[in-house]
Amino acid sequence: MAVDAAMAMAWVFDLNNCRGATGVTRHALAQLDRLIARPEVRLTVVSGRIAEPDGLAFWETLEDRPSPPRRRELPISTKNALRFWRVVGWPPLELWTGRLDWIYSPAEYYVPSLRARRAVTSHDILQDLRYGSNSRRELLGHAFGTADRILSVSRFNTEQLLERFPECKGKVATVPNGADDLFFEPASQDERAAVRADIGIRPGQPYLLSVANFQPRKNLPRLVRAAGTLPEVAGGELAVVLIGEGSESLAEPIRREIAALGPKASVVMPGYRQGARLRALFAEASALVFPSTCESFGIPAVEAMAQGCPVALADSTALPEVAGEAGWYFDPESDEAIAATLRELLDRPEERARRVALGREIAAGFRWDRSNDLLMAALRDEG
Repeated sequence: MAVDAAMAMAWVFDLNNCRGATGVTRHALAQLDRLIARPEVRLTVVSGRIAEPDGLAFWETLEDRPSPPRRRELPISTKNALRFWRVVGWPPLELWTGRLDWIYSPAEYYVPSLRARRAVTSHDILQDLRYGSNSRRELLGHAFGTADRILSVSRFNTEQLLERFPECKGKVATVPNGADDLFFEPASQDERAAVRADIGIRPGQPYLLSVANFQPRKNLPRLVRAAGTLPEVAGGELAVVLIGEGSESLAEPIRREIAALGPKASVVMPGYRQGARLRALFAEASALVFPSTCESFGIPAVEAMAQGCPVALADSTALPEVAGEAGWYFDPESDEAIAATLRELLDRPEERARRVALGREIAAGFRWDRSNDLLMAALRDEG
């Protein structure tokens, strides 16, 4: 469908997710930033009732944009609205927004419409199939089956989606994630100097970095155990830094492995870091280690490569697609394979420098501006 320069679009997302933003939320907000800046899009930002302070603060900042979008806050939470819409299929979103050409949900939401076409983003089909409930799979089938366009974050995810939902063939466009612009700028010397004090390791201490939540698929207990077989980790010369959060039940298996390394090892769990502080962590790290067993993109790998940080990654799912020949790969189910890859990365400085340079080139292809261009092309049926 060809559209004119006045595309009326509603962006629909739960802004309560702004606290401790995961990859899905970062994707949603990055696409929103670029849609707001597009003069050819007449945008309405829609969220259910916002209770989280971070979400409320972001909602208020929308008024300060050079060309502020319209805002519509629903009278109930997004979760309750989605539940109601799924069961009843009414009322259509246009009753809050007026006429729309597109309803765009940067997550797997079903939002009823009168005449507007509907687009949703698929983030991680494999995770939903492996770990999701039957009700989650039914929700996805409904959201995808009623969508006019499905935006998938990687070729790997597209293959998984079409294998599970073959009826979606012909309406899926691959729109990769990106890294925020700040990761393509160098961290300042002051930011880099403050890194170790911020995360609780001693000045000058090198470290391996993980950036992931504590879900079992992120494979962090195995990472700690495997890294601990390196003499410099076991002896405390090389730290392991786990950036992320999770419930105590998810953190406990990680803490057990840390305790098993003994008192000399330096493994820290300082919580989330974002923005400039995360950029400096990448810039100073000896390597990012990403042993996820189920990953449909992996934004931290792009952020790390953009900052010149070597990346050691699982050799499965979407991670090789993202890092290409810049990555150092291992079987994520093998402690020995992880340790051997880290050993090779640490012991080969010339090859490490070569892959770092290649990583910067690869990362440059994963910018949110390009992602948004691909999104708009998909909605205009140009792809």
